[in-house]
Amino acid sequence: MNLQIIQESITGYTAAFLNRPHAHLWAVQQQFQASWDLQAIDLADMFDRSLQSDVNRRMWSREGYQPKEIMLLFIRLEPHLVHTMFLDLFRKDKDLQGRISRFQHHADELLQHYQDKGLKPAYAGHDQDLQIISLYLALRYPADYAPYHHAAFVHAMSLFRVRELPIVPDPDRWMKVARTLLNLMKKNDDLMDRYAQFRRDPRFFQEDTLLLAWDFVQWLWNKNGSAY
Repeated sequence: MNLQIIQESITGYTAAFLNRPHAHLWAVQQQFQASWDLQAIDLADMFDRSLQSDVNRRMWSREGYQPKEIMLLFIRLEPHLVHTMFLDLFRKDKDLQGRISRFQHHADELLQHYQDKGLKPAYAGHDQDLQIISLYLALRYPADYAPYHHAAFVHAMSLFRVRELPIVPDPDRWMKVARTLLNLMKKNDDLMDRYAQFRRDPRFFQEDTLLLAWDFVQWLWNKNGSAY
């Protein structure tokens, strides 16, 4: 990666930082940390509370995309299986891609079970894709994982003049790049001052989080005329 381009991009991001549209995710991260408990008696209620936002729900609820709603249906259908799915997904000692693949495989099984029962509403898919699964991981382990957006990742890597671009989704590589970007961002005192000002809001997650690197890459992507 070209360090000069990254540093110049961070400077541009710093100037725009306090007007970022994704601020609500820091609040969602805090909400998740306060609410997530796989030992809860009512798993559906716990899951619902863990993914809450009074501002923006676009990452888990928009037209044609309802992963949270569908997961709530799956919990009511087979709570023990969903419990096991999240236990496995959050095992950091296991291979990341393997955990993601198993989560999606079990979601396929649950969708088939749901469809076989003829339950309503009918869904053609379960929407448990890499976007939402990486969000689960980012909410559970803020310092280790960031949401994955393939097009934005490729765009950033191209901008930073990386020779081998990620042709297919590569969450492992993204997590490593996100950590590298965050370390570089922490060296920008102006950005860190603005970030500290931003996090004076007690509703926001206060500890280390890769959301800042994700938001930086989203800003680069949106500058290109794209939206997420």
